[in-house]
Amino acid sequence: MAPYHHIMAHFPMGLLFLGFWIIVARAVSDAQLVRRLDHVLPALLVIGLLGAVGTFITGLMIWPQDAITASPMARNKLLFSAWAMAAWAVVALVRLRGGEEVWNTALRGPLVVLTLIAGGMLAITGTLGGYLLGSPSDFSIVLRLVGWDVYSTFYSPTWAIGVAGIVAVAIALLGRTAKR
Repeated sequence: MAPYHHIMAHFPMGLLFLGFWIIVARAVSDAQLVRRLDHVLPALLVIGLLGAVGTFITGLMIWPQDAITASPMARNKLLFSAWAMAAWAVVALVRLRGGEEVWNTALRGPLVVLTLIAGGMLAITGTLGGYLLGSPSDFSIVLRLVGWDVYSTFYSPTWAIGVAGIVAVAIALLGRTAKR
């Protein structure tokens, strides 16, 4: 099953990271080329997200559940992949519902911030997957610099979860206000 997971993982990651760069480019530029690239963004996000769901499912089939929950790295991989999918789903929904007008509203900033978060989580997910399958990444050096060793379980302090909840509510309220 591992070879199928590899195939399933890299294609959606490529689509989502291409979407990442289009969003970043569109947030800072109104050039004709960037606007044309923005036209394919909804399709990239939807196809990438559907592929990520397939990747998640094949990833769960590689090892027994006992092995996944016993390993700190595998637990982190499972958590970050679920969080990354959720973040990319929100990015896709904001872009799909907002259309091209999202770039002319107050949602532009939150969309870019959420895209940066989703891209970071996707990079961490890929790094952990590489380690689990014997192909370590240099991205773990960056993670170590911010204080996280990929061989230990990532714990989120209660205050961080509270801040994340407050930010989520603020983004939702900002979205409601901007829509009106």
